[in-house]
Amino acid sequence: MKYQNIEEFKKDQGYIIENQWYPRVTKICDVKSKPGLYYFYAQAENFASANLQKQKAASEGKIVHEIIEGFISHRPVVVPEDYLGFKSAFEDFLKNHSFFSKYEWIEKKVKHPDHRYVGTFDAIGEIDGKFALIDIKTSQTIYDDYRLQTAAYFYALNEEPWLLGYGNQKIILPREIEKRYVLRLNQKRICEKCGAVLKLRKMGDKIEQGDQNCEHKFGEIIGEWELREFENHEEDFRGFLHCKGLWEWEYRDFLKEIGYL
Repeated sequence: MKYQNIEEFKKDQGYIIENQWYPRVTKICDVKSKPGLYYFYAQAENFASANLQKQKAASEGKIVHEIIEGFISHRPVVVPEDYLGFKSAFEDFLKNHSFFSKYEWIEKKVKHPDHRYVGTFDAIGEIDGKFALIDIKTSQTIYDDYRLQTAAYFYALNEEPWLLGYGNQKIILPREIEKRYVLRLNQKRICEKCGAVLKLRKMGDKIEQGDQNCEHKFGEIIGEWELREFENHEEDFRGFLHCKGLWEWEYRDFLKEIGYL
C-alpha cells in the first residue's frame, strides 16, 4: 500500500502507546505472501467485488467476536438469526472443553518491549486447565499464517505479563501463558438428500461434497468448530521476526523519519 504522508502511514500501520509509536502485529504479518488471497482475488468478478466480499467477511468476524465476548462476560447478547450457527458452535465447544475467561482478558493490546510491536489478541483463558492464548477465526480453514500472529502475541504476553486496557490501563496477568490455540467457528446446512454441505458465509456461500446433480434440500443452520493448538513457539516467533525485518525494509524511509529505525 502506498501512503500519501507519514501521518497516514502511522495511523494505518501502528498504535501510539504512552506517546510512543509501535507497529501492529497484523500489518507486520501482511508482508508475507498469501497465495490463498491471490487466488481469491483471481476468482472474483473484479477488484471492487473482491474488496466488498472481504469487508463482509470482516463484518461477520466482528459480530462473531461480539457474541463470544458476551458469552465470556456473562451478559445478555442478542444473536441475529443468521448467526445462530456460530452461537451453537461455541456452545458445543464449551460442552467439550473446560473453558474459563473473563472480560478483562478479551481483545486487549499487548506490547513487546524489546522487539517494539503492539498487537490486539482475541482472548486469554484457561482451556482444560492450561492458561492459553485463543485466537478466534471464522475462516473456512486454519491457515499456517496464524502461527506467526499468535507467536507474536504469545511472546509479548510472556515478556511483559500485562495487558493494555482502555486508556492504556495495565491489567496484570496471574501467570505465564502456557499454550496458544486457534478456535475456528463456522456455520453450515446439510442437504437432507445427498449430504452436501452448504458453508454459510457473508462473503459468499459455498457447497461442498454431495451430488452436484442433486436438487438440494438443506436443513437447519448448525454450527461447527475446530480447536487447534500451535506448538513450536520459538520456530514460529523466528518466522514472525523475519517478517518484521522485511516489513522494516519495505517501509524503511517512513520508519527512519518516525525514529523507529
